[in-house]
Amino acid sequence: MALKQESKLIQAHIKEVLSGKSSAYEQLYRTHADRIYTFGLKFFNHNKQAAEELTKRVFIKAFEQMNAYPENVTFILWLKKLAVEEIRTGGIEKSEEIHQASIADQAVFALPEGERIVYILADVEKLTVEEILEITNDSNDDINFKLEIARRFMEEKLNADNLNDLDYKVNFVSKKAEPREELWDIIYNEIHSMATKDLEEEAKGEVLNVGDARITLAEKLQKYKEEKKEKEISFKPVDVAKRKKAIITFLLLMLIASAIYYFFFVKHPQWEVVNLSGSPSIKEEGSQNIVVKKNNILEDENFVVTNSTSKAVIKVPDIGEVFLSPGSSIKRDGSEISVNYGHIDVVKKTGSESFPVEVFSVIIEDYKPGSYSIKVNNKATVYSESAYLLITSGKRDIYLIPDYTCEINKNKQVGIPYSLFASEEYINAVNDFSVKENKETLNMILQQSEKKDALTLFTILTMVAKSSREIVINKLHSLVRIPKDVNPYLVANLDKGELEKWLKAIEEQE
Repeated sequence: MALKQESKLIQAHIKEVLSGKSSAYEQLYRTHADRIYTFGLKFFNHNKQAAEELTKRVFIKAFEQMNAYPENVTFILWLKKLAVEEIRTGGIEKSEEIHQASIADQAVFALPEGERIVYILADVEKLTVEEILEITNDSNDDINFKLEIARRFMEEKLNADNLNDLDYKVNFVSKKAEPREELWDIIYNEIHSMATKDLEEEAKGEVLNVGDARITLAEKLQKYKEEKKEKEISFKPVDVAKRKKAIITFLLLMLIASAIYYFFFVKHPQWEVVNLSGSPSIKEEGSQNIVVKKNNILEDENFVVTNSTSKAVIKVPDIGEVFLSPGSSIKRDGSEISVNYGHIDVVKKTGSESFPVEVFSVIIEDYKPGSYSIKVNNKATVYSESAYLLITSGKRDIYLIPDYTCEINKNKQVGIPYSLFASEEYINAVNDFSVKENKETLNMILQQSEKKDALTLFTILTMVAKSSREIVINKLHSLVRIPKDVNPYLVANLDKGELEKWLKAIEEQE
């Protein structure tokens, strides 16, 4: 396979630097610095000082040798080649402070230097053998030999069953990271000094013609913005103010017309209250109770109350029904229901519209229709029979799937969901952990978790500190395998899209 060709934009920046516009070098740095810095983090076990030193050396050396840049490889590939050369040269000092690194990062760092370079390039950064040959100048046989040794070592270090399992676990190696902003200033000062030395010799063509080396890219950009603004002002049409006023007037008229049509011509769905038994009642806030009769309508801000001997059902058009058990009270708030106390069962028949239910200022909505129940006293208990629910509080979002239950406190704290089939000991540990997180309780939960507890672990994953997420992910992966298109590193960083893909797999296995 042929090596990838460089993008036209990067080619243009390189040509500008070669022609004397050293300020264009800042764009090359901004585009590629994070990848060299991250490569350094992987190689030096997350030691930031060493990663920054490597990044500095590479970009200064690249500027010095820009005339030797080979056009048949990408600029980043060439930078990595320089990085490997600097690593092999040695002398890069590491700080003594302890740096937080994943188990996978630590395993990579435990490899011998030669195997570590090849393994990072091949299995972590997913480069081709042809690209690794270009970077390392090793032979094909040498690369394959080092890679085989490294993979065996990593399988043992990470307790991987096979190469596929190893590939999954290696995803926890640190991904993209950026060096501190001040590093560019350090590099710029050095390359500026190099580019502008002996300016009197410039006319002889013995040094690089730097032309605008004293002007940073940021200064140029600011100047460009100011010039652009002046041009816009000079060419601004005289009637812009009139046109703006006409557009605003038109939009206001459209808004008024839409409001009139909505209130006079759109038929609003009516919520019907049916008496199942006893004497349930409807009342407006501050008014007397009206006993429910046939086909009573529940208006906005109305309450429905059942005593100890009555039941009622609210029929919500195109959505479903809400059943009130004896001794319950709910209030209609627009298109949602607020539960004050008691026990309700929600039977959602269609997923076409959202139907929010509020308890203690926490919103419960179905994202897949079905049945669920809510019991409210000093705390609320939510149990899903067949619905898939999203419970939203000010602190976190919790998912609830069939045969799971969770609690909501008056302070809007949503507990960790647990399976109805979980043991009492397991439930107590989960409830304790939701109140106060500690490693001892977490370890007990991880040891006792079974496949039926997958949603519990999924929720805990979104709660624990980053240092604990990897062990939770590994345990959850043993119960419900992480989908192939999901990146565990992004999951560990709580990427919403990646988490939702794994949640879908948990739903399907349930």
